[in-house]
Amino acid sequence: MMLAGFLIVKRQMGVAEPRHLLDTKPQREETRAKSLARHGSIRRILVCLDRSSFSDVALGYAISLAKTFDSAITLVCVLQPAHETAVLRATDACSWEVARQEAGAYLERLGTETRRASGIRVDWRLEQGHPAERITSLAHELGADLIVLGSNGEAGVMAWNLGSTVQQVLAVARVSVLIARSAERAPDHWAPKRILLPLDGSLRAESVLPTAARIAKAHGAEILLTHVVPEPCASAMLRANDDLEAARDLATRMESTATRYLENLRDQLGREGQLVRAIVLRRADTRQSLLDVARKEGVDLVVLSAHGNTCNPALTFGSVTAHLLAHLSLPLLVLQDLPMETQPLKDQNTAPEIRASFTAGGA
Repeated sequence: MMLAGFLIVKRQMGVAEPRHLLDTKPQREETRAKSLARHGSIRRILVCLDRSSFSDVALGYAISLAKTFDSAITLVCVLQPAHETAVLRATDACSWEVARQEAGAYLERLGTETRRASGIRVDWRLEQGHPAERITSLAHELGADLIVLGSNGEAGVMAWNLGSTVQQVLAVARVSVLIARSAERAPDHWAPKRILLPLDGSLRAESVLPTAARIAKAHGAEILLTHVVPEPCASAMLRANDDLEAARDLATRMESTATRYLENLRDQLGREGQLVRAIVLRRADTRQSLLDVARKEGVDLVVLSAHGNTCNPALTFGSVTAHLLAHLSLPLLVLQDLPMETQPLKDQNTAPEIRASFTAGGA
């Protein structure tokens, strides 16, 4: 049993079911349990490589996660035909064959070295075509639980540049992703020491807790459970003093409730030996507040669900997650809560069941 009162670990199936502290509807939980039973832990990680220093960084993060979850790794490099690149010229057959052999040798060397050094199960695939399409297709073909993508950082006023391929993968792949952002060399051994978990009180947000707890336990990291209460601001719709005061009173009550909620989770995690802090903020800009907390607290990994309480299934990521993907300059692990194939909903106000493919794995 892990996280007593919060998680029920299905050891025979190797999954853990997140249970909301106040959810008392057995039928809903039974339905969710059946959904969870169809998924395991992080069994296969797809690492996207392009022979740049940034993709080397991505491999370092993937190796660390693979050791934590006993995962297999597939390395993939996609050769893009010349007619699909910015340079419009006829493809030279000899040059193409040279490039193919060089890429194949690169993958074989990297895969062999990784397997020998880490003992992790590693294979590799050399693909041809449009990078984002081939990466997404291969992830579905292999049943990959996680795609690891490297991204370069740029100084100055510009946000971290995800790169066109990474952006395209994020736009279409209903798979969990780790964006390994670093302007430095590949880490010899990546071991996060402070992990930020933004929570909005929903089951979707809570579903990442087992994964984050397992990563934290493997590296002795501190978990920061964080919730930001929106601060009411005067506007055309909230102009009267009485209305503004009522809104602020409500925000104060929400702040107190959020504090109790996070402290409850903190205490449960603490009983399992985790080092946990609860942080409740009250800010007008909730998304920027998460970036500020990550920077102020020296966070080196952020873990969150792809969607939160509202969950628009038409979008691969919710607004908060999308904002962090665009602006966070730290490694970001986004766990996809929606099924790979989301069917049209009879009730458009009801989101699909939680996939929760990332679980404690019976640990």
